[in-house]
Amino acid sequence: MSKQKITIGLLILAIAIITFGAFGSVVVTRKRFLEDFNRMNSYYKQALFLTGQSKREEASKQYDLLTTEYMRFSAKYTAYRPYAIKNDSKFGTDLINVGKIIASTKDGVYSGDLPSTHKELEAIRPIFQEMFKRNGFSMLAMALVDFHDKMEEIIAAADAKNNELVISIYPKVNESLVAIEKEDASSEIQIIRKNLDSLKQLAEEGKSDELGAKAAELKASFIKVYLVKG
Repeated sequence: MSKQKITIGLLILAIAIITFGAFGSVVVTRKRFLEDFNRMNSYYKQALFLTGQSKREEASKQYDLLTTEYMRFSAKYTAYRPYAIKNDSKFGTDLINVGKIIASTKDGVYSGDLPSTHKELEAIRPIFQEMFKRNGFSMLAMALVDFHDKMEEIIAAADAKNNELVISIYPKVNESLVAIEKEDASSEIQIIRKNLDSLKQLAEEGKSDELGAKAAELKASFIKVYLVKG
């Protein structure tokens, strides 16, 4: 093999390494961004729901958590832009506008008219939705990341052979899976559904020794979907 061919081959290899390395970095930072968003957004959804139910005490607690987590989220992504949102000229303005809405609803949550406050908080949702559409994030990808965190909790309970904990965690894992099913009702998603419901059934039947194996099936079915659609 000539020296020139070897040089060309090494150059192609170097380009491939750089390309795949960059791609891997994009995937990791995108996933991390979604995880941070979903952590913050979970408090927003609870505050929104509870104000709609006129449950002031519970709404106030979730609002406080939302305020703290949003400040953290906003500060991080004002100072740092992952590749997925790097070129979004409207992102900074969206962060400011959402922050203003959260701040303006404080009195309403604590002592004001909760139905009106609920409507004010509702204005945050379309800002987030437009932000994700603009940057090519699918609602399914967001739902998958949210489900993953909750799924790990029920898997840990299953691995610990704790039937009661599996049953108590199931509702919030189920809620996250319902969000996925609204975006994708494919057979692959239904396998996740089957494994999750089977895990709950085993716990209800007291079959703690079988929980670990079923939890492993649940995780495997999720990973299969996430690698393709996440």
